[in-house]
Amino acid sequence: MILPLFRHIQETYSTTKLLVNLTVTLYMIPFSIFQIFSGVLSDTLYGRKRVIVFGSSLYCMGAILAYYAPSVFLFLFARILQGMGSAFVIPITMALVGDFFEYHQRGKVMGLGALSTTLGATIGPLVGGYLGLIDWRLSFLLMFVIGLIVLLISLWIPEKQKRVPRSDLTGTILKCLRNRKVLLIGFLGMILFFTRLSIYTFLSNTILYPPYNLSSDLWGTYLFMAGLGGMIAGLLAGFLADYVGREKVASIGFIMLNVVISLYLVIEWFSYLPLLLFLLGVFGSFSMTPLNTLAVEVNPKLRGTASSIYNSLRFIGYALAPVLPFPIYARYGISSIFMMNLFLALIGFILMVLALQKKEKKY
Repeated sequence: MILPLFRHIQETYSTTKLLVNLTVTLYMIPFSIFQIFSGVLSDTLYGRKRVIVFGSSLYCMGAILAYYAPSVFLFLFARILQGMGSAFVIPITMALVGDFFEYHQRGKVMGLGALSTTLGATIGPLVGGYLGLIDWRLSFLLMFVIGLIVLLISLWIPEKQKRVPRSDLTGTILKCLRNRKVLLIGFLGMILFFTRLSIYTFLSNTILYPPYNLSSDLWGTYLFMAGLGGMIAGLLAGFLADYVGREKVASIGFIMLNVVISLYLVIEWFSYLPLLLFLLGVFGSFSMTPLNTLAVEVNPKLRGTASSIYNSLRFIGYALAPVLPFPIYARYGISSIFMMNLFLALIGFILMVLALQKKEKKY
């Protein structure tokens, strides 16, 4: 929702593009870090429900603070609170899929989950773009309402998981970290999120300003196209993952992602931007959905912890995407962002091919 609002936020606070980009990064860094702890707390001490209630409450507090923030620095602090709150919600909802559904159902359910989350990501830029024409702060009021709805729904979650003994929390995390497959799928998720969000962010830094001067509502519509592609692909990939295999579906997504990113370099990308964004959404989600399914299967006894580590790693990519490539973008322009991500997508495909050499276990 925030991407189409970049120019409005910059004008309101009379700040720089880099600080505006930090509105994403300062949300994503605590979101990534605190996920490591949220999963293990749901596996051991508190259970899924109480962790989600805490997280959604913190998210609501951050949204209200962002709505009223009189300065950019208080606004950035509010984004940190929102990120911390989300860290106690997202990985736990993934672990619930492993708690409630058997192996042969999880791909489909994760596909439906991808459909619903991508629906939010699809509607978000569209709504944010149009709210930006009225008052960009209304987006954060809407975030508060959504967070409140999540909190109320979480009160009805039954406790289905078998909690592990309340032993050393650090030891539980380290046990998952020693599982190489957890680290591998986490790194692949990091590549996918870094690739997509860096392209979205630096396109925002490019086309909302001269010489393109695209309006926030039209840019929100373009991002809606990317989300629409992700919705379709996420659902399809979930079903295929149950029948073809998780690793094979993810590999197909990675190779096609390479093809799509290369198109940004060989054609006049601005003229075909809605189609290119649609395809980027398709093959990003086509890879991500089977990885999400693998995350809740790689360590069945510690689903919450494993999915938290996986989410932490992939969202670190999301956090770094708006700021890490900024010096490259400032010097060489948007084409350098496309080239960098083409290289990263190729690494992801190679790692997926190597992962295919190991037999997939069913839990």
